[in-house]
Amino acid sequence: LLLWLHVSWIICLFGVELTYAEQNIQNFSFDKDTHNISRRYRDFVALLIMSLIAKRFVNGGNLYTAQMISHEHRIPLRLTKQILYQLQEINLLREVLDDRKSEDTAFLPTIDINQLNVGLLLERLDTYGSEDFKIDTEKSFHGQWQLLYDSRERYYKEAGNILLKDL
Repeated sequence: LLLWLHVSWIICLFGVELTYAEQNIQNFSFDKDTHNISRRYRDFVALLIMSLIAKRFVNGGNLYTAQMISHEHRIPLRLTKQILYQLQEINLLREVLDDRKSEDTAFLPTIDINQLNVGLLLERLDTYGSEDFKIDTEKSFHGQWQLLYDSRERYYKEAGNILLKDL
């Protein structure tokens, strides 16, 4: 009797695990690839997510949750959550409680959407983090630093003409 009970529970728990995996396969597809994502593609996903949230805000639709963005646009959920967290860290998004379900959180832009442009997004993504190391950017490596700095500034200025809501 005890052996039968043990085997029955193993079968039951295996079925539950199999069902969970089947229902959530889209959440785990390409999950391993999110660890090795290129910087260019990460910037693209951040641009895409910010554009989607800005457009939804302009149109007055329901606010986006991480699950909605991931499901509707086929972005791995882990990557979506990583990007949303980063966008909150650079003060472009704010997390709010979703009106429809109290446990879900949705996202709003923190800046006037008429000033929220591609250049601002990319500049904040690029400059987020520490740059306070002992590398001498003033003398020894001034040429390399200035070249990178100037090229990025031109890039931000050109991209600053494109509003995220218009993409």
